[in-house]
Amino acid sequence: MKDRSFWILKQKFNQSYEMESRHYHNHYELYYLLSGERNYFVKDRSYHIRSGDLILINKNDLHHTSNANDYHHEKIMIYFKEEYIKNLFNWEMMIDLFSVFNHKSNMIRLNIANQEIVEELLLKLLAEYSDYQKVLKDHQNNIVENELLKEASQRKLFHLKIMLTELLYKLKEIIKDESADFMHSNPLHKTISDIAGYINKNYQHEIRLNDLADEFSLNSCYLSSKFKEITGFSLIEYLNLIRLKKAKELLINSKLSITKISEKVGFNTLSHFGRIFKQYNNLSASNYRKLNSKM
Repeated sequence: MKDRSFWILKQKFNQSYEMESRHYHNHYELYYLLSGERNYFVKDRSYHIRSGDLILINKNDLHHTSNANDYHHEKIMIYFKEEYIKNLFNWEMMIDLFSVFNHKSNMIRLNIANQEIVEELLLKLLAEYSDYQKVLKDHQNNIVENELLKEASQRKLFHLKIMLTELLYKLKEIIKDESADFMHSNPLHKTISDIAGYINKNYQHEIRLNDLADEFSLNSCYLSSKFKEITGFSLIEYLNLIRLKKAKELLINSKLSITKISEKVGFNTLSHFGRIFKQYNNLSASNYRKLNSKM
């Protein structure tokens, strides 16, 4: 996609599909399951989702989806950055809309009436996005500047932003009226979520498999196997991603030295930090800071 501030697509799978494990991004994501069922892990919780369920993913939240009982499924996904719609209204109102991504549960189980409302909004948004792409392509392929095509693409773009805002507003109302306490599908899933939560809170310290096994009264091999099965991440991959995510925040928003940052997020040596950072990001920490620093 050329414009990475907004993207919507509908996909249908009739064969096994596993998301790339190392997955988080700096935009918001809405994932709506039209049919089938999936396992979805977000941040530190696992969800078994079915037709009519909605997953809301905040910026930079680790997530992974995998096959459930049957791999046949159909979904609609929206990706967008806050700057896509933030200038439509006052900033306080937009922050209020973005708050849907801070809900205590990433999964919203919609009732039948709300499923119909959300699906209708999503399908209309999908159709409008398709029309916008066609108009935009015609405009870009036109050698001579065509004011009518330019005006049509701008009008379609504005309408897309309004429709996305309407969807977020509706979701905010649904969450307010329909939210329920999250329940894990079984005790093992709760334990794995607890382990992920423990890693999120203690990533800056040394965390070893045997220590985790003792902490949660599990066999170390069993813990390692089930963590991978349920979350889609190996324990070391999950720990590294949490540490790297925190390191990126410090590289962007602080003046701490890279050595200090590596220590602060739990790496024992600078060389180990540098190797892992480059492995996951395809560039060094110093180059990442140069490209993204806000200081």
